[in-house]
Amino acid sequence: MGMALFFSAISIQAQTKLQLASFENNKGSWSEVGKVWADPLQSGHELLSEGKGSIILNTPTKKKPGVDIVSTEKFGDAEVTLVYMMAPGSNSGMYLQGQYEIQLLDSWTKTSVKAGDNGGIYERWDETKPDGQKGYQGYAPRLNASKAPGVWQTLNVKFKAPRFSASGEKIENARVMSATLNGVTIHEDVELFGPTRGAMAGGEVALGPIRIQGDHGAIAIQSLEVKPYQTPAPEFGEISYQVFPGSYRELPEVSTLKAFSTGKIASFDDFVAGLTETSLSKFEGKIAVKKAGNYTFRMMVPEGSGAIQIGTDGDVAQLREGMISAEKFLAEGEVPYVIWVSKPSDWTAQGFTLMASADGMWPQTYSTPAGADFWSTDPILVNASETPVLRSFIELPGRKKISHGISVSSTTGANYSYDLSSGQLLRVWRGGFLNATPMWDSRGNGVSQPIGIVTELSDGSPLLHNADYSAVSKEWQAKGYQILGDGAVRFLAKSKDGIEMKDQIKAKADGKGIDRMLELTGNSAAMLVRVAPGKTLTKVSDNMYLIEETGIFVVSADAPKAGAEGIYLPVTTSLTYSLLF
Repeated sequence: MGMALFFSAISIQAQTKLQLASFENNKGSWSEVGKVWADPLQSGHELLSEGKGSIILNTPTKKKPGVDIVSTEKFGDAEVTLVYMMAPGSNSGMYLQGQYEIQLLDSWTKTSVKAGDNGGIYERWDETKPDGQKGYQGYAPRLNASKAPGVWQTLNVKFKAPRFSASGEKIENARVMSATLNGVTIHEDVELFGPTRGAMAGGEVALGPIRIQGDHGAIAIQSLEVKPYQTPAPEFGEISYQVFPGSYRELPEVSTLKAFSTGKIASFDDFVAGLTETSLSKFEGKIAVKKAGNYTFRMMVPEGSGAIQIGTDGDVAQLREGMISAEKFLAEGEVPYVIWVSKPSDWTAQGFTLMASADGMWPQTYSTPAGADFWSTDPILVNASETPVLRSFIELPGRKKISHGISVSSTTGANYSYDLSSGQLLRVWRGGFLNATPMWDSRGNGVSQPIGIVTELSDGSPLLHNADYSAVSKEWQAKGYQILGDGAVRFLAKSKDGIEMKDQIKAKADGKGIDRMLELTGNSAAMLVRVAPGKTLTKVSDNMYLIEETGIFVVSADAPKAGAEGIYLPVTTSLTYSLLF
């Protein structure tokens, strides 16, 4: 990747962090506490708490019925990031501008989700329509990326407000440009044709508050941050160009160049070189910067090279291949620029890609190559009903690759991957099963990727550890595996010193996690099994502990311990535990 990096000054868009004092209409059910937790298996819709702090907690009761709270500050285009926790079976919602509800719901374990599920864009409503047709234009999340109740979840929404004419007429609908739930994309470029059900009175507006639903159940908010998108994109004015015949891999002395053609155009996409063979093109003009800030311009020439220089100071532009990036602090006003584009071969496409980005600005594209086709491969998804178990390479964070990996699906949505070489449970997830595009597309690399919300449990480290948490050096020889049923597999292995291992993992029938039963025959030493990364354990109920860093619950008769490299359980001849996720 070619890189041209110019002087950069930091310009951070203002970001609003909303506290309880940022809202009005609190009738007493909302408070601020220091810690919140829940038993995900309890039948009551309850969140437990202690201490004083900055976590916003809604605990409706008969004496203090829950009510919606509304921010005093109003927002337009914005990126909203909400970190929240649902009580078991609870229901809430976040209304953007008080008009468009993103549903907040305990949707844990659902294998099919609708607009009314966690992360869904709630339906609009028309009472005049027949029953069963009153709700319309709701948008379900692409997949269920929900975590268990009692676990912090992160919803990020990039929202574009509706536009209005000078007379107040709506001329453009609001849009959810993107939404991710726990790191998984659940919406992209969704047009909102009007307010959803339960919207605030007054209708659509250019600026509106954040409203949190409080009358349906308990919810906790660890943080709610709003970053307004108030930076207008820079504008390229009239563009002057020159075209020089020849194949260039580096910039020549400008004085030696003789132009084949010159001209002026209103936009880069209006450019026609006039040459079908090789050429070098120069574009120059001025950029109108509407707001001072730190801007990044990226350009790429398909099968060619380019150069970009913003302003008159900084490095001298050089022709480079690949993605070229120019980052610079720009003051408000007009800034000169020069762009060079080299088409070194006859068969390459004419033109280039040019984009700009900045904090608090919607990404802007100024140019795309003419006649260039960019093909993307349709994803190759593993159908779990046809292939419930798949052998493949498994790539772990840090790009460490496991060569003897196996992934197992279940109809309840709880999936997992296992390393046959180390006997380690590698990861668990829910959502979909596997994306095998990297494995099978073109020449392929043998890697399959989980689809959904993934929790990494192991980096391929040894299964067994000593009392001081040091690794027990055992080399396991895999002896195969037996498929026992839906989401259930028994893995067999033997160590060089004669210990036989049976490791049975089964997806729970209710979809809430997995059960693991580990048996070691021929072993007499007390050891530890590393079950997950993490450092902080919270006891939730008898035999149930929450690993705070991963949001996974460990259910075990033996109390887990937080060691140097994660969370451990003791084993000599057998170990049984469950992971809820």
